[in-house]
Amino acid sequence: MPAKAIGIRALLVSADIQTIDTLCDYMGKLAMHVDVCSDFASATRKLCHAKYEAIVVDFKETAYALDLLKKSREMTSHKAAVVIAILNGNDEMPAAFRAGASFVLVKPISLAVLMRTLKVSYPLMVNERRRYYRCPVQTPVHVSVGSRPEFVATSVNISELGIALSNSPMLRVGDRVVLRLTLPDPPVSAKISAEVCWCNAAGAAGLQFLEVPLRVREQLIAFLGVRLEESLQEESLVKGSG
Repeated sequence: MPAKAIGIRALLVSADIQTIDTLCDYMGKLAMHVDVCSDFASATRKLCHAKYEAIVVDFKETAYALDLLKKSREMTSHKAAVVIAILNGNDEMPAAFRAGASFVLVKPISLAVLMRTLKVSYPLMVNERRRYYRCPVQTPVHVSVGSRPEFVATSVNISELGIALSNSPMLRVGDRVVLRLTLPDPPVSAKISAEVCWCNAAGAAGLQFLEVPLRVREQLIAFLGVRLEESLQEESLVKGSG
């Protein structure tokens, strides 16, 4: 059975209990997974080892907060993440935006402003999640590698950026291949050029897309968007009933 997709993930960097409780409560209502860090060193390590669609940073220690924002924008995986800065006062706004903040909240946090900010920023988080979302899907994939005979593998998951396959023992890292597959509901027929990034002795392989025709890319984005929305709605219902 395919693994359940992980929804929107946020990193909250704060040591203030009230701020943590308030943000976790309201972000939890959107079925977001919130990781809390009370210090900037731990937050930096998390950013290096995990992918977050949102980063929320308390500016109680302004210099460290600005440094973290700048570092996050230098990371390829977090360059487009939604960054919310929690400021001590309005005078910190220019520096926060220069460092890469997408939105700001000023203490004391107004619940009405917090709700509006999350309402506006959440679709951006979903869009960022979709870019990296690996949708579990099993479908036959016809694989052509140069002059070698075409063979049929099975997809494990697919994203905007690539695909994972099983039953593909002939592939080697660095192989340039052409993939032919059809995604279900609604059907999306695709012919995509890709490169093998990793593989193992069990016949599993991960491929990065190289050339995706515009029509196929649009259909793939729509397919992933529908699946991600279904996953997030399911997760929200599960949390709501918990």
